[in-house]
Amino acid sequence: MVLGGLVKGLFGGRSGKEPEIGPLGLRIGAAVKIEALRFEMLAEQLKFELPTDTLFVTANGRVDLGNDTISLRYYTDEHVMLQILCVGGETDSHIQEVTLYVPLTSYYPEGPEWNEWEGDGGKIGALVHTMEDGTTYKRMWFQEDPDWSSPVRFQERVTDDEGSVNLIAQEAMMYGREIKEGPGFGEYLLLSIEEQETGRSVEAMLGVDLEPGMFRII
Repeated sequence: MVLGGLVKGLFGGRSGKEPEIGPLGLRIGAAVKIEALRFEMLAEQLKFELPTDTLFVTANGRVDLGNDTISLRYYTDEHVMLQILCVGGETDSHIQEVTLYVPLTSYYPEGPEWNEWEGDGGKIGALVHTMEDGTTYKRMWFQEDPDWSSPVRFQERVTDDEGSVNLIAQEAMMYGREIKEGPGFGEYLLLSIEEQETGRSVEAMLGVDLEPGMFRII
């Protein structure tokens, strides 16, 4: 994916190459242990359940955001995503932030239903996004824009554990809401339109910042 399309059954073939090792030793085949105690204390405030089991990386993604900024994404079979944002290089010293995302839901609009999500005035790009339960998230990107703002467009190159590659075009916008005593900003909502060979969908993920000591690579 970012989201719904990242199942290894969508890919074919096997490259036989050793997995590329990224910052913090992350790679396909790595295990990530989340130290969830801090999040457990915030459980009632979060809109998603933080994974408590060890995460096993089965695919990775790479997004070139320009300005020497790279987003490295590591996925599990359950579509949980650990995102590493690097600036100026791809070593531990270049890491700007580490964020854990959990899939919330997928939407599959048809025909005119797409007008609700994309284009000028669509949900992806609005100043505020309100969930069905009334929870409100404010747009975090392009905060200086007083009205609707165009989503960020990019292509993600995703490699699975068999070495097959999938290119996913995306249009994304980041939202967030503050959580008292929460990590970083609080809780993030990442909305994106994804397009690949299997079709188009709207994907929603919820996430939180991870600070040193909140996780370890096994």
